Amino acid sequence: MERKCKISRELLKMESRKIKTKVSAGFKMRGLMLRPEASRYLLEVLESVSAVELDDAIEKVLDAVEKQPLSCSMIELSVVETAVQECSQSCDETIDNVFNIIGAFDVPRYIYSTERKKFVPIAMTNHPTPSLCGAARDKAELFRERYTILQQRTHRHELFTPPVIGSAQEEGRNKFQLKTVEALLGSTAKVGEVIVLGMVTQLKEGKFYLEDPSGTVQFHSGLYTESCFVLAEGWYEDSIFHVNAFGFPPIEPSSTTRAYYGDINFFGGPSSTSVKASSKLRQLEEENEDAMFIFVSDVWLDSVEVLEKIHTMFSGYSAMPPTCFVFCGNFSSAPYGKNQVKSLKESLKVLADLICEHPSIHSSSRFVFVPGPEDPGPSTILPRPPLADYITEDFRQRVPFSVFTTNPCRIQYCSQEIVVIREDLVNKMCRNCVRLPSGNLDIPNHFVKTILSQGHLTPLPLYVSPVFWAYDYALRVYPVPDVIVFADKYDPFNISSTDCLCINPGSFPKSGFTFKVYYPSNRTVEDSKLQERPSCHLAGAVKGQALKYQTFSKKCAREKESVTWLTMADEMDEPIDLQGGEEEEEDESDEDEELDWVGEEEEEEQLEDHELSPPSEDAFEMDMPAERSGHIAVIDENYIFVWGGYKNTQTTGFFDFYLPRNEIWIYNTETGRWKKRMTEGDVPPSMSGSCAVCVEGVLYLFGGHHSRGNTNRFYRLPLRTPGALRWEKMRDLKGLCPSAKDKLGCWVHKNRLVFFGGYGYAAVGGHLGTFEYDETSFWANGAGRGWNNHIHVLDLETFVWTQPVIKGNHPSPRAAHACATIGNRGYLFGGRYREYRLNDLYYINMDTWEWNEMSVPQYGPVGRSWHSFIPVSPDHIFLFGGFTTDKQTLSDAWLYCVSKNEWKPFKHRNTENPRLWHTACAGPEGEVFVFGGCANNLLSHQRAAHSNEILVFSVQPKSLSRFCMEAVMQHREQLAGSWDSLPKHLLQSLAQRLDGINTLGS
Repeated sequence: MERKCKISRELLKMESRKIKTKVSAGFKMRGLMLRPEASRYLLEVLESVSAVELDDAIEKVLDAVEKQPLSCSMIELSVVETAVQECSQSCDETIDNVFNIIGAFDVPRYIYSTERKKFVPIAMTNHPTPSLCGAARDKAELFRERYTILQQRTHRHELFTPPVIGSAQEEGRNKFQLKTVEALLGSTAKVGEVIVLGMVTQLKEGKFYLEDPSGTVQFHSGLYTESCFVLAEGWYEDSIFHVNAFGFPPIEPSSTTRAYYGDINFFGGPSSTSVKASSKLRQLEEENEDAMFIFVSDVWLDSVEVLEKIHTMFSGYSAMPPTCFVFCGNFSSAPYGKNQVKSLKESLKVLADLICEHPSIHSSSRFVFVPGPEDPGPSTILPRPPLADYITEDFRQRVPFSVFTTNPCRIQYCSQEIVVIREDLVNKMCRNCVRLPSGNLDIPNHFVKTILSQGHLTPLPLYVSPVFWAYDYALRVYPVPDVIVFADKYDPFNISSTDCLCINPGSFPKSGFTFKVYYPSNRTVEDSKLQERPSCHLAGAVKGQALKYQTFSKKCAREKESVTWLTMADEMDEPIDLQGGEEEEEDESDEDEELDWVGEEEEEEQLEDHELSPPSEDAFEMDMPAERSGHIAVIDENYIFVWGGYKNTQTTGFFDFYLPRNEIWIYNTETGRWKKRMTEGDVPPSMSGSCAVCVEGVLYLFGGHHSRGNTNRFYRLPLRTPGALRWEKMRDLKGLCPSAKDKLGCWVHKNRLVFFGGYGYAAVGGHLGTFEYDETSFWANGAGRGWNNHIHVLDLETFVWTQPVIKGNHPSPRAAHACATIGNRGYLFGGRYREYRLNDLYYINMDTWEWNEMSVPQYGPVGRSWHSFIPVSPDHIFLFGGFTTDKQTLSDAWLYCVSKNEWKPFKHRNTENPRLWHTACAGPEGEVFVFGGCANNLLSHQRAAHSNEILVFSVQPKSLSRFCMEAVMQHREQLAGSWDSLPKHLLQSLAQRLDGINTLGS
């Protein structure tokens, strides 16, 4: 025993000596030495680190040590303790790093050290703390630092790195070597094939020079703006540099820069390291598919028309508040004057009123204000401080989530870095160009290339674009950010270059009220525009002018318009209702007005008697229903009843909106004809994602999502009554009702409705089951939502809600699943849970309330959500369509055999018709009727391909009566003389079929 302990101690000593050797070698390589107590402390910390991670851990500690201001090469214990503490803090562990606004004066300053070949914080140098009143040294350092950054970047490019020793001669010939101006000036002979990195200057009028820190040399021709840095290729003779060609310094992707310099936080913000290193932030960014940023420039708050458009914008986005509105100046249409401050304060008060009219936006969205060149403040010098506190104080009190920041500013959202600048740079660059490009006048592309290659937002002479000398570093775009927003009065553009998306929203009032919508989850941008619509009434608008939204999308490098107003985030988000309004009251008046086009209720005192006329080419008044998704459909005898859902409009942009709430479309499965009937009574609000079943000729409707969020209201509609169809809201239900949610499922057993799962708000009270929050829902909707696996039972005789005690292996919480009833079993397949779309199969015994998971031995369908799953016989369930985890819309069909517990693919002729969020009804003749749904990726920010087509699947052999009927119809001309001998009911059915038309829709 003692021998074993001795061996263990010897092994530990050996490991400790190895760690000590590695630590000492690492510090010596950087010219540093550890004091004994510091060495002992670091060894104790590193003992718990695995051998695989040891080298990385030592490197991180060394980087953290070098970040600190060191007075000598001997490292004290306190320095090591601080470095270890910094390394142990992960930017993944704090929610503070999800969203941050970084002002220009808060950007950390790093200076490139040519001796150490790395960036060091200003505290480790002899540079003074930056000041607005800079010294002469600051002006010289301004250009020196710009040059040094570009020089180290260029030297690292593959064309300028020296060839590897032993490589082929051909490889060496493809390399270039930079020369300094000093080397040229020291040469008396002709020097050919020279490449120089320098700044274009005009030291004498009409004569341009190339300048670097070592000197200046005159050259003969130029292309770019003065004060920008170029790579000039040519020959040097007689003190003149003859330029053959110019080129910009090569642009370096952010990933390459960070791979070389580690996780230094160049961008700024609370994180001690770059947020790019955070896997959790990146995951949150990808999962929050409904996050969006709205960029608007020249928000003239003293213009009534601009305020009207802003009000319209808020109305459109109130159902799905953006993550952030970024409003850029100028905030007044007139230049700065003595009365502008008072006018601006009043205008901000009006804007606050508009925001407060939309509670969802007020509580969920952030507002960032970037001042323009003509707003109150210190002239046109950059960086520009924010608007003065005394101007914005009242606004900030009323709108707490508002930030008045600098120009330029930086926005960090999850792992993305966004730079916003409000300056008319494009025209300045063109006016100060040494020579405009002659071949291609694609100005936006030239402009973006110049900015990124210079690594600076204003590569112009200081007399054209003055900057505070000591804060010039705040205008750097190095490393390259994810997005740069140039709020410029030039025409709007979207250009992607070197993993950086550069966008210009254009002047809001001058460009026809255009703005940009950016989606961080997939890094795309949409062009959006507000247009007038005289027939539309907006309650509470600034002047009451009739306006509405038009949104069109232009993906980069696409000419075809691909448009959407709705940012769908899979089974979470909903279509936007164009009419705003207050939350529904518990007891609604039967006299509430209905907006046919928008299809939503409003409180009587807030809405005038008015109807919105739908566009003429929309399908509302046609002989078939409009295309739609997220609707409900039930079958009673030979009739399918369709209600609700949403669609695109086609005349005024391609945003989605809810369909009219007071109409039901009825499809006759025998004749193939549609008929529209209007409904009365307690008509539900227009919704999507509701759950509906038909029991003995009565349609029961629960839950869903309308323009103000989820609901747990319960309605019924008798379908067989003569006269008008009349809705009834069930107000006298007893027991613990389900929470407000949508995309849930339902089984029917023994005159009871059994509801399962869904996506919605957290349940209040003692609900049995599991609820899991969707973390991303807080950003998009303010109130948190999530998935659940609750079961609630409603007895249709007593109308009492109950929750049974469940046994067995419960399925996970989910939404957008599908349910089917076979006997006393309620089958459940698929659905979405967090980022996964499932393919598990369960059934619950609705007599014993015990769950069973079916382990299907054969291969089966892939995981999916938004599919249909309906019984077609006492032993078979039919599955069709849906949406996969990799966002593919499906057209496959499967039959599940209950007795054999096996899946079989079902061959059909609708393989070219994928569908998601459709409905399916099993007809009496062994047919499945699929109606509506979306045929493409609903989350792609392109125009959704909603459908109104009926797809028919014959899953059972036709009856003899059906075959005979079809034969008579096929040979009706030859058999017409014998029809009188048929029974009366068959004659009536044949007459209906003769009048029927095929309803293959859009």
